[in-house]
Amino acid sequence: MRRYVLSALALALGFGLALAVLAGFGAMSQVRAAPSVWFVKPDGAGTACTRANPCGLQAALTQASDGDTLYLARGVYTGTGAAVITITKSITLYGGWDGAASGPVVRDPVAYPTTLDGEGRRRVVGITGDITPTLDGFIVARGNGTGLTADCAGSSNNPDGCGGGIFVYGAHPVIVNNVITNNVAAVGISDFRTSYGGGIYLRDASRAVIRGNVVISNVASTSDDGTGGGICLYGTGSGLVVEANQVINNVAGRNTGWGGGIAGGPNGALIQGNRVEGNRTNAAGTGYGAGLYQWFGFATYRDNLLRGNIGKHAVYLGHSNSRFEGNHILDNPTDTGLMLSYSSGPGAVLVNNVIARSGNKTVEAYGSIGWPLSATLLHNTLVGAGSGTGIYVNGYVTLALTNTIVASHTWGITVTFPASATVSADHTLFWANSSTAITGTNPVFGNPRLFPDGYHLGAGSAAMDAGADAGVATDIDGDRRPIGAGYDIGADERRHTRFLPIVMRRRSY
Repeated sequence: MRRYVLSALALALGFGLALAVLAGFGAMSQVRAAPSVWFVKPDGAGTACTRANPCGLQAALTQASDGDTLYLARGVYTGTGAAVITITKSITLYGGWDGAASGPVVRDPVAYPTTLDGEGRRRVVGITGDITPTLDGFIVARGNGTGLTADCAGSSNNPDGCGGGIFVYGAHPVIVNNVITNNVAAVGISDFRTSYGGGIYLRDASRAVIRGNVVISNVASTSDDGTGGGICLYGTGSGLVVEANQVINNVAGRNTGWGGGIAGGPNGALIQGNRVEGNRTNAAGTGYGAGLYQWFGFATYRDNLLRGNIGKHAVYLGHSNSRFEGNHILDNPTDTGLMLSYSSGPGAVLVNNVIARSGNKTVEAYGSIGWPLSATLLHNTLVGAGSGTGIYVNGYVTLALTNTIVASHTWGITVTFPASATVSADHTLFWANSSTAITGTNPVFGNPRLFPDGYHLGAGSAAMDAGADAGVATDIDGDRRPIGAGYDIGADERRHTRFLPIVMRRRSY
C-alpha cells in the first residue's frame, strides 16, 4: 500500500510538473508571438490590412506592435495634424510594394514609388522615444516643420521649426534608401531665429543609421537663419552612422546659414562615404560650411566627396576634436576650402585628405586669445588654382603638419600674426607657389606630378619616398604605407605598377 501511495504521489507530481511546463510554454508562446505583417494602400479601408484587403496607413500604424512590418503600395499618402505619420514603435515600414493580392511579396521603390507627402502643411515623419524603427524605400516630400519646436535644438535658441522631412528625437531609427526632397524646417517672417534640418533632423539619436538616401533640394529656413539644409545632427550621437548618402542642392538659410549639406558632428558619430554636392549656406554665398559644418564634437568624417558647394567655406570645423580622414574637397566655389577655428581640447586631426581648387585659401586656421586653435595635419594634398594661399594661419594657432603637399598657390604657408602662432611644418613639398613663405624643417621642392584628379602621384614624383614616418599606415585609397623605400608625401602612396589614373577605382559616389 505504501509503495502504491508513493507511486501515485510521484505520478501526480510528474503530471503537475508537465502541466506547469506546458503552461510555461503557453506563456512563452504568447510573449514570443510571431510578428504581424500589415499591407497598406492609399485607398485601403477597414482594419484587416491583409494583401487581399489592404487597409489605410493610419489603421495599420494603430494596430501594429513592436517587431511588425508594414508594406505600403505605390501611391501618395497624406495626413492630418502635425505630421503625415508619427512613429512610436519599433516597426518596419517598407515602400515600393507592387500591391499584388497574392504570390511573393514584390518590392521595387523605383517601379512602384511610394510617397509620403506633407503637402507643404505639416512635417512628414516624426520618430520619438527609445525605439528602433526602419523606414525604407519612400519618397519623403513637401514637409513643413514651421512652428514644430517641441524637442527642437534648445528652446533657448527660439527655433522656428525643426525637421521638415524627418524628425527624430531620442530614437535609434534605420533610415535607408529613401528620397527626401523639397522639405523645409520653417517658413515665416524674418525674426532672428534659426531653424534646423530641412530634410532630416536628428537629436540625441545614438545608434541611428542614415544610409543610402538621396537628400535633395531641402531648406532649413526660407525666411531667416538656418542650420542643416539637408541633414542636421544635434545632441548626443554615440554610434550614429550617416553613410553613403547623396546630399545635393540643399540650402541652410536665407540669412546666415550653417551647413548647407550636413550640419553637426556629435560625439561618436561616423559621417562616411557621402556625396555632398551643390549645397549652399544661403543665397548670398556667405555663411559657414556650405558642405559640412561642425560646432563642437569629436565625430569621424571619412571618405566623403564635397564638390560644387557654395558659401564662405566648403567645410567648417569649429571647436572640433574630430578625425577628418580620406575626404575629397574638390572644385568648390568658396573663399576657403576647409576652415579650422578654435579648440576645446586637442583639436582636429586631418589625415589623407585632398583639398583642390576650392577657394582663395585652401586651408584656413584661426584661433582667438580666449579660444586658441590646435590642429594636426598628416599626409594631406593641398592644391590651388594658381593663386591664393595653401595654408593661411591667423591669430592664436598651433598647427603641426607632416608630409603635406602644397602646390599651385601664390603663397604656400602664411602666418598673419607670427607672434601668436606656431606652425611646425615637416617634410612639406612645395611646387608652383610664387612664394613659399614658411617652409619648416626638411622641406622638399619639386614637381609632385599629380594626375588631373589632383592627388594621385605620377611616375617621377618628387613626393615619392620623400616623407617621414607619421604613424599613418594607409593612404587615401586604403593602400598600405610605405610602398617602396620610404613614405610618400601627400594623400597618395604611389603604387609602382600604376599606369593610368585610378581616381574612380574605389569611388562610387
